[in-house]
Amino acid sequence: MRTARKRARKKRARKKVVVIVNPNAGFFANAHAFDDISMRKEHSLRDFTQNVIDFFYNQNIEVQIKVTKKPLDAVRFARQAANKVSLVIAAGGDGTINEVINGLAKSRTALGILPLGTENAFGRELHIPLDYKRALRRITTGKSKMYDLGLANKRYFLMMAGVGFDAHAASQVRPYLKRLLGRGSYHLTAIKTFFTHSPKLLRIWIDDQVLPRWGYFVVAGNIKYYGGNIRMTPYARPDDGFLDVCIFKNKDIFNMMKYFIGAAYKGTHVEFSDIEYFRCRQLRVESEGRALGHTDAEIIGMTPIDIRIVPRALMIIC
Repeated sequence: MRTARKRARKKRARKKVVVIVNPNAGFFANAHAFDDISMRKEHSLRDFTQNVIDFFYNQNIEVQIKVTKKPLDAVRFARQAANKVSLVIAAGGDGTINEVINGLAKSRTALGILPLGTENAFGRELHIPLDYKRALRRITTGKSKMYDLGLANKRYFLMMAGVGFDAHAASQVRPYLKRLLGRGSYHLTAIKTFFTHSPKLLRIWIDDQVLPRWGYFVVAGNIKYYGGNIRMTPYARPDDGFLDVCIFKNKDIFNMMKYFIGAAYKGTHVEFSDIEYFRCRQLRVESEGRALGHTDAEIIGMTPIDIRIVPRALMIIC
């Protein structure tokens, strides 16, 4: 009887999962900060991958670990797995998630998230535990739901696309600073950018409006969180079929600091008279002189940039 059951179990197709790990994510990169040797081991790549393998083995799930070595590896790994496995897990920060969704978008494969990065803005949006062992349990017990994605030129995004100030700041963040300061690296770089960035005047076409809006910095958000506790597009939802667009119309350092350091943490900046806030399905951003654009803090190039919402483009376990 037992032998027959074992044979039947072997014949039964096992669920397959691919886990894409960024070894440079903050979870691993900041391991040296722990004085406790056991904590350093806990945050080592080797210990992490073994724990993930053991977890899925105990769930009778076949797992394959893919470790990235260079930019766009996660896109390639996710694309190879799309429609071939039921679940791909992004183990890293928001940048890793961004690459993975660009391999999975509009496929039948669901996305799971182990938030191991510096900011973990999307994990915060979905209330995913920062403890990866708890996040693993959430993946196996949570419900899946279809979410919208944004598309800026040919790059998908989960959180936001930005043109102007924030893209320039993102381009200046150095890997060694992220390893040294973690989340503080973004704050330090943003402060430096206040003093060094030369904003370009942007023209923004919203949906089918004939006349463009204008500003010096624009963010199109799919979620309310931008990074850390900043709520740049406080009314955005990733399942409503719209992007929330925030246009900042002043460029001087005092107003930029007002936008970021003050009200953006509360989401009340949208009440300022020098800010315009819209909900739309698409927009186009042009500029006088070339301006940088980004999706989820990953640089995508220069203006002009076309941005639109892609409703129900990806299934995510949350």
